[in-house]
Amino acid sequence: MDAEGRHDGEPCPRCGSTATITYHYVEGFEELECPACGYASDAHELAALGRLALGLPERPPTGRGAATTEPDSPLEREASSYPRRSLRA
Repeated sequence: MDAEGRHDGEPCPRCGSTATITYHYVEGFEELECPACGYASDAHELAALGRLALGLPERPPTGRGAATTEPDSPLEREASSYPRRSLRA
Protein backbone atom coordinates (compact mmCIF):
# COMPACT_ATOMS: atom_id res chain seq x y z
CA MET A 1 0.00 0.00 0.00
CA ASP A 2 1.39 3.34 -1.01
CA ALA A 3 0.49 6.46 0.87
CA GLU A 4 0.87 10.10 0.05
CA GLY A 5 2.15 12.11 3.01
CA ARG A 6 1.02 15.71 3.34
CA HIS A 7 1.40 18.48 5.88
CA ASP A 8 -2.31 19.21 6.30
CA GLY A 9 -1.89 21.10 9.59
CA GLU A 10 -4.01 18.64 11.56
CA PRO A 11 -3.15 19.08 15.27
CA CYS A 12 -1.42 16.24 17.10
CA PRO A 13 -3.73 14.70 19.73
CA ARG A 14 -0.78 14.25 22.10
CA CYS A 15 1.15 17.55 21.92
CA GLY A 16 -1.04 19.85 19.82
CA SER A 17 1.65 20.56 17.21
CA THR A 18 0.38 21.33 13.71
CA ALA A 19 3.66 20.17 12.11
CA THR A 20 2.12 16.73 11.59
CA ILE A 21 2.15 14.49 8.54
CA THR A 22 -1.08 12.89 7.39
CA TYR A 23 -0.67 9.82 5.19
CA HIS A 24 -3.57 9.38 2.77
CA TYR A 25 -3.97 5.85 1.39
CA VAL A 26 -5.76 5.08 -1.87
CA GLU A 27 -7.63 2.38 0.06
CA GLY A 28 -9.47 5.19 1.85
CA PHE A 29 -7.86 5.48 5.27
CA GLU A 30 -5.44 7.93 6.86
CA GLU A 31 -2.69 7.82 9.46
CA LEU A 32 -1.29 10.74 11.43
CA GLU A 33 2.32 11.12 12.60
CA CYS A 34 3.91 13.90 14.62
CA PRO A 35 7.68 14.45 14.27
CA ALA A 36 7.62 16.78 17.30
CA CYS A 37 6.59 14.17 19.89
CA GLY A 38 6.74 10.87 18.00
CA TYR A 39 2.98 10.24 18.01
CA ALA A 40 1.80 7.69 15.45
CA SER A 41 -1.88 6.88 15.07
CA ASP A 42 -1.00 3.29 14.14
CA ALA A 43 1.37 2.61 17.08
CA HIS A 44 -0.95 0.10 18.78
CA GLU A 45 -1.47 -1.87 15.58
CA LEU A 46 2.29 -2.06 14.98
CA ALA A 47 2.90 -3.14 18.56
CA ALA A 48 0.27 -5.87 18.22
CA LEU A 49 2.00 -7.11 15.06
CA GLY A 50 5.31 -7.12 16.93
CA ARG A 51 3.81 -9.17 19.76
CA LEU A 52 2.29 -11.58 17.24
CA ALA A 53 5.63 -11.97 15.44
CA LEU A 54 7.33 -12.79 18.74
CA GLY A 55 4.62 -15.27 19.70
CA LEU A 56 3.47 -13.20 22.67
CA PRO A 57 -0.19 -13.38 23.64
CA GLU A 58 -2.43 -10.47 22.83
CA ARG A 59 -3.41 -8.42 25.83
CA PRO A 60 -7.07 -7.85 26.56
CA PRO A 61 -8.06 -4.19 26.31
CA THR A 62 -7.73 -2.28 29.55
CA GLY A 63 -9.29 0.98 30.59
CA ARG A 64 -6.06 2.85 29.85
CA GLY A 65 -4.88 0.93 26.79
CA ALA A 66 -8.08 1.36 24.83
CA ALA A 67 -8.12 5.13 25.23
CA THR A 68 -4.52 6.07 24.45
CA THR A 69 -2.06 5.61 21.62
CA GLU A 70 1.02 5.76 23.81
CA PRO A 71 3.03 2.52 23.94
CA ASP A 72 2.86 0.71 27.29
CA SER A 73 5.75 -1.75 27.12
CA PRO A 74 9.36 -1.56 25.92
CA LEU A 75 8.39 -3.75 22.95
CA GLU A 76 5.62 -1.33 21.98
CA ARG A 77 7.95 1.66 22.36
CA GLU A 78 10.53 -0.08 20.17
CA ALA A 79 7.96 -1.06 17.53
CA SER A 80 6.54 2.46 17.39
CA SER A 81 10.00 3.96 16.82
CA TYR A 82 10.66 2.06 13.57
CA PRO A 83 10.23 4.12 10.40
CA ARG A 84 7.38 2.70 8.38
CA ARG A 85 7.35 4.60 5.10
CA SER A 86 9.09 7.37 3.24
CA LEU A 87 7.66 10.87 3.08
CA ARG A 88 6.28 12.05 -0.24
CA ALA A 89 4.95 15.49 0.71
